[in-house]
Amino acid sequence: MGSNLIVSFLLLAIPAFFTPGPNNLMLMTSSAKFGYGKTIPHAVGIALGFPFLVFSIGLGLGEVFEIYPILKIVLKYFAAAYFLYMAWNLLGMKIGDVGGVERPMKLYEAALFQWINPKAWAMGVSFVGIYVVSGEGRWASLLLLTLGVFAMSPLSTTTWMVFGKQLKSLLKHTGTERFLGVILAGLMIVAVILFLV
Repeated sequence: MGSNLIVSFLLLAIPAFFTPGPNNLMLMTSSAKFGYGKTIPHAVGIALGFPFLVFSIGLGLGEVFEIYPILKIVLKYFAAAYFLYMAWNLLGMKIGDVGGVERPMKLYEAALFQWINPKAWAMGVSFVGIYVVSGEGRWASLLLLTLGVFAMSPLSTTTWMVFGKQLKSLLKHTGTERFLGVILAGLMIVAVILFLV
């Protein structure tokens, strides 16, 4: 991969990985609610699951959405319903209280979640469409892309886990920790609106 292609990948990947989305908001929520250490399996699940999804799309799975566009709509609304359910549970959350979600997401659950995450699919299809070449260089470009997203994932997940921990500390410091659930629920609802529009 040439230096121009690496720069191009970073310019596309940085905003894609670091902007709010289902994975990032769930990590921030988990870190705020359960702590950094207990959220690590969730982050590892994303860091392994998303590159695997990208690799699978590169093998041709993304074409299923072109053949059956209704699947993309079903996926989008299923994910939206899940996040609205999570937002509802977060409304009654207090620091130290487990509320509606009794534990952080497990590694395998986070990895499997990538298959219903509309932002993950959109990113994966876009990355494959831009960076995977046809012909004899296909396998090499797909492997390099998979390694690239594998390298970006821990940077993004760690950043959002730190945000969650800092948000919890800030709210505790200001005496507004009782609003943590409302703030996180609001962020979830904003994310749902953004990917439905």
